Amino acid sequence: MNVDWVIPCRYVEVHDNLGSMIGAGIDTFWVPELPAPLQVMLAVRLTATAEELSPGIQHVLRTVVTDKHGEVVFEATVEFEADSEVTQTEWLNSMVMPSVVQFEAVEAGTFQLEQSVDGNSQSIPLHVIEGPPE
Repeated sequence: MNVDWVIPCRYVEVHDNLGSMIGAGIDTFWVPELPAPLQVMLAVRLTATAEELSPGIQHVLRTVVTDKHGEVVFEATVEFEADSEVTQTEWLNSMVMPSVVQFEAVEAGTFQLEQSVDGNSQSIPLHVIEGPPE
């Protein structure tokens, strides 16, 4: 299973494997003061063979957020089963799923968010700025 893309957003919901996003692409967060809790919703598109999406096949979703010093500030691992209706067995199929990450930003700077499934990953930067939005 491959992580095709990860899009940070203010809100995401998925119905019939179609994602609806609000604030897609947000990557900068202004906070009044630090430390501050941050919550980021993610739209994640996975591609996989029909066999990988079959019922009973377990996958491991891992999320890691590191601060500007490379220190881990958030880490979570969950197992999931795709259990989706695959109609095309000749090519890669896709699956869109929502995800949410919450962590505390202790200092301003660029955080790195890595989303991986079965060892395949995509990383995105998240910028935290203290003060009013510019």
